[in-house]
Amino acid sequence: MMMLKLALRNILRNRRRTVLTVLSMAGGYLLVSVQLSVTEGSYDQVLDFYTRDTTGHVQVTVEGYVETPTLYKAFGLTDTLLHTLADIPGVEAMAPRIESSALGYGETRSFPVNVRGVDPEPEAALSYLADKVSAGHYLGSEPDAQGYVRVLIGAQVARQLSLGVGDELILVSQGADGSLANDLYRVQGILGQPGDAEERWVVMPLAAAQAFFVLPGEVHRLVILGADYRVAQRLASRIAAVLPDPALSVSPWQTVAKEFHETMTADKEGGMITLYVIVFLVCIGVLNTVLMSVLERTGEFGVLKAIGTSPARLFSLIVLETLMLAIIACLVGLLLALPINLWFTVQGIALAEPMEISGIVFSHYRGQMSAYVFGFPMLVILVSALLIALMPGIRAARIVPVDAMRTL
Repeated sequence: MMMLKLALRNILRNRRRTVLTVLSMAGGYLLVSVQLSVTEGSYDQVLDFYTRDTTGHVQVTVEGYVETPTLYKAFGLTDTLLHTLADIPGVEAMAPRIESSALGYGETRSFPVNVRGVDPEPEAALSYLADKVSAGHYLGSEPDAQGYVRVLIGAQVARQLSLGVGDELILVSQGADGSLANDLYRVQGILGQPGDAEERWVVMPLAAAQAFFVLPGEVHRLVILGADYRVAQRLASRIAAVLPDPALSVSPWQTVAKEFHETMTADKEGGMITLYVIVFLVCIGVLNTVLMSVLERTGEFGVLKAIGTSPARLFSLIVLETLMLAIIACLVGLLLALPINLWFTVQGIALAEPMEISGIVFSHYRGQMSAYVFGFPMLVILVSALLIALMPGIRAARIVPVDAMRTL
């Protein structure tokens, strides 16, 4: 308790220098916290959209399908499997998919397409597919009045084949049994715009895709959505533990979209360099302040050592003073960062031009309010303060009383 009172008296001795030091460290905390909030918020937006739109959070496939997807690596979709997965804590939605390729024909032209078979209602609940329909209507499970299976086509498919809503589309491909797959479909709607990820898609009901590719009761992927993309690996572990078929594989989105994940991670780590530069500049200023304080009190430390104060207590005193400054600075920085980060989270940064990705419009970059955004800068400041205090503390502990008292 005595050391605490002594440390507090020392940091209040030169109030102007203390205030400047606290403001310097608080400013560093504020800058790091706000940048983390905006960075984490924008990455959170991108990753949440990407996982919901493309991969889901977890996928169940045949072993090896994620690495080398082929028409033949399919598995049976049974009620037992669906009920087992639905009972796992954290599973919020599931959607089966069939994915392969075909050659699409309009009246006079042909064009290679990617065929995707989906169960319309579960797919709409899991992904943004229903929101991407730019013309016509979303997919239905039942054929139209003339008995045609209704499909959605990508904007590039519509352009290349000169097709619109209500037109007929012919698909030709190979069935899983080696037979020639071909059928006639009615265009129900058009997805997105040319240049979007789904520009070459032809999306049809799951049952129609199973019949077309001769995969009765089978699918290529079972896409699962959890509460948060950040806990996908834990969810994948829980699913793998109860999966009834050992031939099936469970992959979190980080594995399914490995290159995308690595790119985002590298980009995020590159942005952290700016934060470290800010902290380094703050540390230099604080180190200078603490060193000046130690030099000014050299005579005082000599007297303390002469009356029996141990070097360890002098060292502890300098460290305690620096940590107290850091704690006060973090509290001040926290009070300043809270309203700013809240504003970024609620209002966000408006983009000069709204950005459309696959039919979904992004108009703002938003911040994030989380324990990490406020806790990480605090940890960095406190650890930096501890490291900063080492050199001045060691200098004070090594003072020779006779030499030090000559400065009085």
